[in-house]
Amino acid sequence: MRSRFNIFLGFIVVGALLFALSARAQTPISPPAPKPKQDTAMIFEPSRPLIQSAQEIARANPNTWGFTVAFSDYGFGGGMFLGHSFNPDITAMLILDVGSAEGSREVDLLAVNKINRIFVLPLMASIQYRVFRTGLSDNLRPYVTVGAGPVLAMTTPYSEDFFTAFGNEVSKVIPGGFVGFGANFGNDPKGNFGASLRYFIIPYPGSLESTTTESLTNLSGLFLTASYGFNF
Repeated sequence: MRSRFNIFLGFIVVGALLFALSARAQTPISPPAPKPKQDTAMIFEPSRPLIQSAQEIARANPNTWGFTVAFSDYGFGGGMFLGHSFNPDITAMLILDVGSAEGSREVDLLAVNKINRIFVLPLMASIQYRVFRTGLSDNLRPYVTVGAGPVLAMTTPYSEDFFTAFGNEVSKVIPGGFVGFGANFGNDPKGNFGASLRYFIIPYPGSLESTTTESLTNLSGLFLTASYGFNF
């Protein structure tokens, strides 16, 4: 009887163990939650804005230099200039022009009575003041200007070859000035194109003999100037 009870008890223990193992096998074991991935993207920001306004461009390139071509009653001339912008409205300029002067009744084709060639070289310090800045686009920048400085008036003998005659030149430095207006065009940050109309005031003390019948006592005149410059 006792042996049967032990066998029965053994079956109960084995059955309990099998039931426990079966229940444990049926319970799903959830895997550990994955760790969130770290964002490794790198965002680069430009050191300065990719799009600059006209004022920012002007501040980055406040200086300019370039060449001019001038037209006047005396003919053609040329020169060069150097400038600095203090702000969007005010620019200081140093201008050197090279031109010639002739009598009002002088005709190049009939130069039988010609005595001297006359050259005028004004070196002018000037101020340009931009007008209508808020009412016009930056493609058109009109300004008024005034300048003053020394003027070299030179004569060479007409009877000699053009370059040889400079060995016998006679020159004098006199004061002069100009007033005028003009405009610059375009938005190129590295270059600028402009045109101006200037009236030079250059009285000459004494006279410059041009022909046998005419001498010049005043080198003043109206000049139409076109310019092209490089900003830096």
